[in-house]
Amino acid sequence: RSWERWRRRFPGRFNLKEECQMAEASENGSPDLKLEDLKKEVERLTRQNLLLQADFDNAKKRWLKNQMEVQETANWEVIEQLLEIFDDFQRALAGSETSKDQTHFRTGVEMIGKRIEEFLKSMGVTPIEAVGKPFDPLLHDAVAHEATGQVAESTVLSELRKGYVMNGRVLRPAMVIVSKNKEE
Repeated sequence: RSWERWRRRFPGRFNLKEECQMAEASENGSPDLKLEDLKKEVERLTRQNLLLQADFDNAKKRWLKNQMEVQETANWEVIEQLLEIFDDFQRALAGSETSKDQTHFRTGVEMIGKRIEEFLKSMGVTPIEAVGKPFDPLLHDAVAHEATGQVAESTVLSELRKGYVMNGRVLRPAMVIVSKNKEE
């Protein structure tokens, strides 16, 4: 089956009828004729091998070029969305210089935070809920332990840095403080 697939993909390169005729002629002919036929066969197979190598190299180059174009397109779309958020941030900073009332600045920064959160959510990024949950070394990075009798041992007490998951994979673990048994 695979032989037939190659014959269909590269017509004219694999001619079984011609090869059979050459084999029959070489069996019936003189030793010089056999040697000459074998040299022709080696030359033909060498050309065929070079063509197959060139086809493979060209296919590999096309695939690599296509992969780079896909990556550039994906990066382009992400950067466009980030630039819109950055523009909002620049406008908020410019407004804070001219305004004495900082409530507008705070409102602007909060709006930017919401836009960033929506952007991350659209990219499949979600925050890791940590506080009050059992410590999970796959999701949390414990930086300290605190003795307490109020919660079970190995429970996350506080979060120093938010952790994130992207499409089911940990992008960044949450940096947390974990409870331990109260020493008596």
